[in-house]
Order: sequence, then structure tokens, then C-alpha cells
Amino acid sequence: MNRQRRFNNTRTRPLSALTEINVTPLLDMCFCLLIIFMIATPVMEQTTQIDLPVASAAVASPATKKTVKVVALDRDGNLSYAGRAVTEDALRVALRAIATASPESQPIIHIRADGSLTNQRTWDLFSLVKESGVSSVGIDTELRN
Repeated sequence: MNRQRRFNNTRTRPLSALTEINVTPLLDMCFCLLIIFMIATPVMEQTTQIDLPVASAAVASPATKKTVKVVALDRDGNLSYAGRAVTEDALRVALRAIATASPESQPIIHIRADGSLTNQRTWDLFSLVKESGVSSVGIDTELRN
């Protein structure tokens, strides 16, 4: 009986809940995250100068049964479609006529733009082709051996 009384006397309130929060694991986790972000942030912001690979002439595109129509944009900004000079409005009409066909029977449109042109002019032409509803569009580049 004496032992039981001593045990009860050491507790201030029986069945009291622990009201303190142990913050040590929380601080450990925060410091670990801080270290991870300190290491990862400079790596994410680093820019690297990259020389992109050039496709060789030996690499051929897969054979397709579709026909290919070429839209060319020369150095002076003049357009040609299928080997003849056209205006932007005439090109738009021709592309809309192609877009009315089923996607399987539509030809692939290849855009060839002179390298000295600004990218904006090339992307404007690309947007014109896509807005007309043509399903397959590609941009041609130079192959180097």
C-alpha cells in the first residue's frame, strides 16, 4: 500500500495530457530543407552554353505515303508555295483548301525560311499555316555532313 501511494504522489495530476510540442524534429526537418534548397537553387539557375547536334545526311526521315508541299520564305520576305510565288492571302486560301480534306489525305506542309530572317517572321508563317487548319506542319533545316 505504501508503494502505491508513493507512485500516485509523484504525478501532479493523474491522466493529464502532455501540452508541450516537441519542436526538435520540426527544426531538424527545416534545416535539412534549407540545406537542400541552398544546394539546389544555384544548379537550377545555372545556364549552360550548348552546341546542338546537327543531323547528318545519313539519317533519313521515315518514308510516308503522304505528299509534301513546301512553303518557302526567301531573304526578302517573299512567299512561294509549291514552287510558285504567292501572296500571303493566296497562301491562306490554298492552305484552307488543303485543310478541308480529311487529315489522312492532307499533304505535309514543310516550311523553309531563309536563315537570315528574324525568327518572328518564320513563326508568323508557321502560325498562318497552323491557323488554316492543316494537321501536319514541319520546319526544314539544313543537313550537314
